[in-house]
Amino acid sequence: MLTIAAVRERLSAEVRPLPAVSVSLADALGCRLVESPRADLDLPPADVAVMDGYAVRAADVAIGGPLPVVAEIRAENSPAPLAPGTAARIFTGAMLPAGADLVVPQEQAIRRPDGSVELSPTPCAAFIRRRGELCRVGARLAGPGDEVTPQLIALLAAAGATPVRVVPRARVAVLTTGSELVPPEQRPAPGQIRDSNGVMLAALARRAGFPVVLVAHAPDDTEPLGAALERALTAADLVLTSGGASVGDYDLVPRTLEGIGARLLFQHARIKPGKPTLAARRGRAWIVGLPGNPVAALVAWRLFGRPLAQALSGVPAALDEQPEAGVLAHPARNDADRTVLAPAQLETATHPPVVRLLDWRGSHDLVTAARASALARLDVGLSAVAGDPVPFYRLD
Repeated sequence: MLTIAAVRERLSAEVRPLPAVSVSLADALGCRLVESPRADLDLPPADVAVMDGYAVRAADVAIGGPLPVVAEIRAENSPAPLAPGTAARIFTGAMLPAGADLVVPQEQAIRRPDGSVELSPTPCAAFIRRRGELCRVGARLAGPGDEVTPQLIALLAAAGATPVRVVPRARVAVLTTGSELVPPEQRPAPGQIRDSNGVMLAALARRAGFPVVLVAHAPDDTEPLGAALERALTAADLVLTSGGASVGDYDLVPRTLEGIGARLLFQHARIKPGKPTLAARRGRAWIVGLPGNPVAALVAWRLFGRPLAQALSGVPAALDEQPEAGVLAHPARNDADRTVLAPAQLETATHPPVVRLLDWRGSHDLVTAARASALARLDVGLSAVAGDPVPFYRLD
């Protein structure tokens, strides 16, 4: 059995980001950049008015007296130069005409019956956005490894940096195993249980930002299991299997993977729950075999599946993630020979957060898992009292 750190080291030694692709901004959200996009123009591209008002020469306002209004400039206009001794009606976002160096807000203006305007003196720098004050043409807008966020998409769009080169988000397939499983909408007969892991794992992957391209089920039979794995490996970058990963007679995932040419990287982790976890590769595709019990599957996804998907998607040092620091709400012990990942609730009003362990009944306890917001890591030999530090992994 490998420790959490040893499993992650083994995965990290093998994983590489997926090949870069060029995508539109509409498809870039959540991806990681592989190069530095640059602006193809100045932002703003010209001096523009910040408020509705009048574009004038500061020297004319200083002289005093009414100025004839000779033009109206809206945001879509490319205005003619402003002659000395005149004013132009201008609206927010519109380009200043050549010769104008001042915008006087309409609240500081008096329109006369003859169409001219009297203007109050205004500081020259006020109410004008200067050309290039945000960035100049050719400016670096972001760097390799940066996540494409909605606000970065807005900047890239304004600066003409599209399409962009990114590492695509890993495509995930979910394959549950077990002849006893029936769909959630079906009432189970004696000896059957509903398949809760398929929908949970697909939801976890989607919530973490990974497209789920396949959700399927295979019985405990080598031939249909192998065919299902082949389909999943063809469709996805990361295949999550659930169940059948241990060493029992009907734990068929390891031998079936080997039978279709996959290479096992590890089998069994020193964690509780989640011991029967494995990882394998075939070509560029990855497989993480998760336990069949739902809390164990949740733990193994959080510790190994999610960071592996992130690493494939170009997230820097995803497999180097360290747990956050919290303090225990009450005493805790771990007399087992494995690290315990205990469902817990976080109380985040304080810093560090208070970690309140939940009274869970084992790796099948979906009722408790549904209330958990974190997994508390109780290391081997732990004997702690309330207020002692405890590391935890935040759940999605």
